[in-house]
Parts: sequence; structure tokens; C-alpha cells
Amino acid sequence: MANQSRKYIKTKFEGVFYRLSTRRDPRTGECDRVYCFWYADAEGKGHWKTVGRHSKGERPQTVRQARAEFLAELAGGSNPIQRDKYTVGDAVDAYVAWARGEGKHIAQPMQQYDKHMRARLHAVPVSSVTPSMLSRIKAELMETPATLKKPITPKEGYTPAPARKLSPQTVVHQFSFLRRAVNRAVATGDWSGVNPFASRQSGPWQMPRVDNKRLRFFTPDEAAMLLAKLATSSRQLHDMALLSLKTGMRATEIFKLRAQDVDAHAGILHVTAKGGRVESVQAPKDVITMLRKYGRRGGEYIFQERSTGDSIKRTSDAFNRAVVDLGLDTSEGNSRFAVTFHTLRHTFASWLAQSGKVSLLELKALMRHETLAMTQRYAHLIPGQERKRLAIIDTMLNAAKKHS
Repeated sequence: MANQSRKYIKTKFEGVFYRLSTRRDPRTGECDRVYCFWYADAEGKGHWKTVGRHSKGERPQTVRQARAEFLAELAGGSNPIQRDKYTVGDAVDAYVAWARGEGKHIAQPMQQYDKHMRARLHAVPVSSVTPSMLSRIKAELMETPATLKKPITPKEGYTPAPARKLSPQTVVHQFSFLRRAVNRAVATGDWSGVNPFASRQSGPWQMPRVDNKRLRFFTPDEAAMLLAKLATSSRQLHDMALLSLKTGMRATEIFKLRAQDVDAHAGILHVTAKGGRVESVQAPKDVITMLRKYGRRGGEYIFQERSTGDSIKRTSDAFNRAVVDLGLDTSEGNSRFAVTFHTLRHTFASWLAQSGKVSLLELKALMRHETLAMTQRYAHLIPGQERKRLAIIDTMLNAAKKHS
């Protein structure tokens, strides 16, 4: 056994020891016990591996189990020591390299990662990520700091914007990106073990709860006014809005649309959807004609930045100006009622639901939702017998008035 300056005290379990810490157990006031186990590598050299503290719930029995699992991995040919050195940053870097090679669009999640997660988790071993650590980070991201950690001396005439909390949905996107990265590491064998970013019902780590159900959609008159207004400022922006309204396409899908994606004969648009999936979208003849009038060829983007001819990265500010000028946004800070470009897709679904001619399953297919639960938000708009039943109340009240 390797010589150590620290004194390791043997327990009744083979290979399981503890040493006394200079720190006190807050519950007993006695020196805390740091549990560890001893093992020999392939060359017969002895090593110590620390498992945890008595004050944190570790016990000789749990250390014995940890040692047994460790030795089983070692005998199976894997290297648990290397695994424990594998960091979140290693997983992210490998995932990004793979995703780019697959043509996946990860620029935005990487920007968010660099801004909010890199300093917190990049150098942390995946095996060291704990539910309490993730809960603390979640709280930090969703709370507005009272003061900046690094005070900024503003230049004359300039006041920096205060730090703002992130929405629950944005935080979910952050942790989901990390979960995908570790899942990829598990799939490739770069790391083994439970994914610490996986959120399980009743588990110790929970993703933020998100209620981002949009309630605001346009009336036909509002949609007509908006399209007319956009036509006066930008024909391209008008056509993008009309395309979303008539097909339910997302803004990011419209940005990526190329000439070769328009199948005029079949009346189909081949759309690059979330995750890089290619999906087919039925489009009316007038929409196909509108897109072909741009005269784009092959791999050229249909909607382009004026100066560069590159694909559009975000919706023009002209859209927001039109919404404000027409007085369409009366949300007063309530995101459920806010008007954005996505409101056009929401309007597409809401009008179809209100028509009574489209079932929930048909709407799911038209919206290209992954689950019926996502389409369920439009169920209340589908006409049913509920309104007829509610009319019973009016009938009874009117009858009472006649007899009074």
C-alpha cells in the first residue's frame, strides 16, 4: 500500500477507510470524517480515491458500494479515473464539433453558453455536477442581481443597462443544450454514467417550469392592416409575414428557405425545421408564385440581407415599428399577449382551430408539432357544444325575468 502522510483509519469493509478532517461536523461538533477507498491499478500500484464526507451523508456502506462499482468498471476495461476528469467543457466542445459537421445550427446556444454557462461549468468534471449546484445556477440566472459583481465605470453620458434575469424558457434552453452535449458523450463512450443535466419528475434536480403559452393572435382585420403596413415599408418583410400567416412557418424556417426548397409542381416547401430536420410544408399556389417571383436559383436564399445577399438572421425592426404604429401590441409587459413575428404562426393555428373544419390531430400535422400536448393549447378554440350548453343559463335567466 502506498505510503501516505495522512492517517487513514480502516473500517470493517475491505478497502474502505476514512481520515479525520480539520473541519467540524456541524451536527455533532466533532471532526468530520472524509471517506475514501484504496485500489490497485493494472500495474499493481496503490491509489486512494476520496468519496465524500460523513457530514454530507456518506457512510462506510455507501463507500463500499462505490468501490465495488469502481472496481467493476476497471475490470471491464473502462477508465473511471479518466472519466472523472472529463469536464462539461470537454462534452460541449465534442458536441459542437459533431453538430457543425452534421449541419446543425448551434450558433445561438453557443452564444448563450459562452455568456452564462462557460465560467460556471466549463472546467467542472461531469461527475462533479450535482443537483444542488444546478439549482444554485438556475437561481442565479433567474434572479436579478442587486449589484453587478464587477462595477463598471460608465463613460460620460452613458449609463450601462442593469443586469436582467433570464426567462424560464431561456434557462431551460441553456440546460437542455448541456444535456444534449453529455448525452452525446455517453453515446460515443467519451463519458459513462448518469447525465446530471437530465431532469426527472420527483428527482432532486428540476428544470424551471415554463408557461409560455401565447394567447394573443390577430383578427382578420388586424392581420390585413399589418400586411398593408408592411407592404409600404418592405416588400420582403411583407412576403415573409404573409408566408408565415398562410403556412404557419417559423421565422427561422423562413430565413433558411432556398430556391431549391420550393417544389412548384407539388405545391410543397422543404423546410429546415428545429434540430436541422427537413420537413414538408403544403403551400397555396399564390404563395408558391410569390416565392418564385424573387428569381432565386438553386442554393440561393429567397429572402436575403440587402447589402450582402446572405440569409437573414433576425426579423427587421420594421415589423415592430408597424405593430407599434398600428397599436396592435397592448400586452403591457405580459409576454402571453405580446405581438411578435411568431404571432403570425399562432394566428395561423388559431384561425384553423376556430374554423371547426380542422381536428386537433390535423392541426398537429399542419403545425408540425412533435407531440399532441403542444397542439392542445389550441383545443379551446375548436367549436364544440360547450357554448350551446352555456346558453342554458341565459335561457333560465330570461324565463325568470318574464315571470317576475
